Amino acid sequence: MNSKKTLLGKSLVITRSLEQSEPLFSELVKMGAKVISIPLITIADPIDGGKGLEEKVKNFDSYKWVIVTSPNGAIRLLEKVKVFGKNHWPRIAVIGGSTAEVFKQSGITVDLIPEKTFSEGFLEVFPNPKEEDNKVLLVQAESARSLLYEGLIDAGWSVEKTVAYRNINTEVETKLLLEAKNADAIIFTASSAVNRYHELMGSSQPINAVCIGPITGESARILGWKVFEAREQSVKDLIEAVKQWAGS
Repeated sequence: MNSKKTLLGKSLVITRSLEQSEPLFSELVKMGAKVISIPLITIADPIDGGKGLEEKVKNFDSYKWVIVTSPNGAIRLLEKVKVFGKNHWPRIAVIGGSTAEVFKQSGITVDLIPEKTFSEGFLEVFPNPKEEDNKVLLVQAESARSLLYEGLIDAGWSVEKTVAYRNINTEVETKLLLEAKNADAIIFTASSAVNRYHELMGSSQPINAVCIGPITGESARILGWKVFEAREQSVKDLIEAVKQWAGS
């Protein structure tokens, strides 16, 4: 993606595990950066153990659309679909290229990938329902904003939502926080990570934050970070935003 050592001498914090961030980690290292990994959140089953999602998958044929808002939601949904051997899919709409990629890797066609990777942008392009065929399944995290659900209801859709996973805060070693505090920039991929990091650190340090999308970016700005925003949920767009920061 980028063989130049444009980040030589720079240190960046990523706020997800190395397993979840391996492509981003590898690209940053290739560009010469020192990368500090501080996993702030771990992904866990819903409180019901996934039974709610199972019931929705059993009734797949009743939905016109399935809407999935994150890669983790896509992974959990595909796991349940395989268990129940569902071969026929409703139409699929997703938020973000990374979410779409999970489906594509499983050979599943995604019908709608809005250019804007946040709920407001999704609602701008999602079609209006037909009266006789207006049922959708919304697959989200437990902590998801209500805006998408409410917007779909207001547009006339009959919406059933299900929790695919929960975000659980992890404990972070003090020495890692001290190392992060002295880094040159931090990368945030969700508002929950912004808030969790600020809670742990007690300040907006390092001051430069590279964020995915306007919602995460605004969360960081409110807490005092200087934000460089990636448009898409993709490694490519994050790297472009990192390069923008490095050249500023």
